[in-house]
Amino acid sequence: MQIVIAGGGPGGATCARALSKAGIRTVLIEASPSAEKPCAGGLPSVLFEHYKIPNLLIKQRATSVIFQAPSGYRVKADFPEGQYIATVNRGEFDTHLRWIAEDSGAIMVTGRVLSYEEKGQQFLVRYRDNDGTVRTTEADFVVGADGAYSRIAMQAMGSNLPMVTGIQEEIAITDEAKALLGDSCVFNYSPAVSPDFYGWIFPKGNKVSVGIGSMGKNRDELLMYLERMKELHSDILKGGKVITRNGALIPSDQYKQYGNRRIILVGDAAGLVLPACGEGIYFAMRSGEIAGEVIADMGLKRPDILVSRYTDIVNAEFRQIFGYFRKVQRIAFSSPVNREVFVRLTRDKFMARKILSAFSTKERRRTPFFKKIGVSMALLGIRAKVHSISKRPDFGK
Repeated sequence: MQIVIAGGGPGGATCARALSKAGIRTVLIEASPSAEKPCAGGLPSVLFEHYKIPNLLIKQRATSVIFQAPSGYRVKADFPEGQYIATVNRGEFDTHLRWIAEDSGAIMVTGRVLSYEEKGQQFLVRYRDNDGTVRTTEADFVVGADGAYSRIAMQAMGSNLPMVTGIQEEIAITDEAKALLGDSCVFNYSPAVSPDFYGWIFPKGNKVSVGIGSMGKNRDELLMYLERMKELHSDILKGGKVITRNGALIPSDQYKQYGNRRIILVGDAAGLVLPACGEGIYFAMRSGEIAGEVIADMGLKRPDILVSRYTDIVNAEFRQIFGYFRKVQRIAFSSPVNREVFVRLTRDKFMARKILSAFSTKERRRTPFFKKIGVSMALLGIRAKVHSISKRPDFGK
């Protein structure tokens, strides 16, 4: 049995490792193994624990978050002890994962997968190598790990998913700005920086990643939103020097089945991105790992139910945390007033740590009954205050 994986990012590399460790011949095809990926690079602490990622890949640990509301009101909230967001250089991080896959026995090929063609019970996978030559290789199963705008997903599923478009800059900051930001990242929920998503700043030592995301219909305004984000955080960015600017697509929905017949989709290609925040690297790696295990277990015995089995396992593991963040997105992003209320609610230490812990551990923490009553009472006061604030002409501008 031979498996071809399109895409050597975190999902593809982790899948290749799982398959190769099971003794299955695995070909991992990556278009740009030496390129830096357009990604903020903020990864949850659970990922480093689960996959034993070496500390040397971490540029900085953010142990707190600064939430900013449409009014400009800011709340600084700490992660629970031992939890954090770690920033990495995606080129280094992805290369490390591919090295592990190769050490496990995966065959690394540089090329861009173009399409596949069914040939009886196998596939002919077409890819273009570095010198422009189109080549083919055979596969019993194909894993689509080729990102948000996946060619494999498009062919297998007949359409791509709706997308949030992100744009970000990497900026070298001054020593004063570095001290001011400290070990915090920033999430800005003002509609001035995004009418339907949010803006972010992630610390990376002497640099930061500054970006915003918005639905595709707003793509012509992305640069305007990014400039507004930089203006609103000029206290941190003043005197900084832009090093790079890039864009990325972030799926805003999922397929009902994560594949079709003997085509398996992982990570962004399947839409496995956490709602409300767009974090997808942990879910790419975990879904890639699950895909490799399911193929190894069922590929030869029951290929007819492999996709449904894989989908069920992924959904069982991800359903609760995805549901929680969908609720956060539905409520918090629905209006400027709700964005303001959401940020002000994070003044409550329990609620702030519940949200941050869910992000960093991928587990939902339940709210005790009496705490729910307290939060409900607090919300009444917050909403009354926000109602008057929202009448100001500069609210959310």
